[in-house]
Amino acid sequence: MNFFRFLDVSTSGLGLPGTVALVLLGIAALAGLVWLWLIAPQLAHRPSFQEFRRFDYAHRGLHNLENGVPENSMKGFRLAELGGFGMEFDLQLTKDKRVVVHHDASIKRSCGADKAIADLTYEELRAYRLFGTEEPVPLFRDVLAGLRGTTPLIIELKGYNDPAELCQLAMKELEGYKGLYCVESFDPRIVRWFRKNRPEIVRGQLMAHFKEGDDNLTAWEAFCGRNLLTNWYTRPNFEAYDLHARDIPAMGAVKRVFGMQEVSWTIRSEEEYRRTKDLGSLCIFENILPAKAEGERQEAYARLLEAECVIVNALENR
Repeated sequence: MNFFRFLDVSTSGLGLPGTVALVLLGIAALAGLVWLWLIAPQLAHRPSFQEFRRFDYAHRGLHNLENGVPENSMKGFRLAELGGFGMEFDLQLTKDKRVVVHHDASIKRSCGADKAIADLTYEELRAYRLFGTEEPVPLFRDVLAGLRGTTPLIIELKGYNDPAELCQLAMKELEGYKGLYCVESFDPRIVRWFRKNRPEIVRGQLMAHFKEGDDNLTAWEAFCGRNLLTNWYTRPNFEAYDLHARDIPAMGAVKRVFGMQEVSWTIRSEEEYRRTKDLGSLCIFENILPAKAEGERQEAYARLLEAECVIVNALENR
């Protein structure tokens, strides 16, 4: 009874009866709980990220065009592994359902031809070369076969194809691969496929501060995406949010309330790298070479990059 008297006194200045205030407080509390339920990650059987945290991740491989190493190329992936880095790369399907590693839906930016990968067979695609080098668009199976599995992979599945078909074909290629990997996608349907069909595989929801029209999103879809309101559908194990747009209430909540692992992209400066580490995030980087231990400097890694490019080129030309 005293509690209700307290409500009457505390809300008298607002002109609200205590019972109405109690109802409003209840509604607000319920809304908060519903919001937390909507954005929550997978809570049961949570995976360990201990091994993933030991590495930084080269965005589309350790690419460096000045040394003849384009993004999403076999050279870039081998170079990342040789340097002790994990790597992030992108998967999609050709017209004849081959799983290839390439970021854009079209090869216009990478190969100079305004053609969609989904409209090309792999035999047609392999005639093109990446960014003026001799490197072709690689098959996913060739990337896996060319790695030793000593560093983790962050595998992004693009939303250009039928989600279930891409997931099934990608998983077929991963059969027998012994290295550590996780999957991620901007497309919630892909993340949900792994939730329902391969829940043992670590899965992440990629996200950025989308606006209406971005990637043909409606205003509602963009709002739900950037505020993590698809997490109820996907229940991801981690959130991979654009570092430059991650300061939103939902990201703060999933980290503080649920202890969700964050992955930050794309890190291009030492300042951004330090911020990522302060956040406890996994780091997806490009155009820098993060120090792997205290005291190691960028200059040392620049020399390492040059030396390893020589090694990779020698391996390619054997």
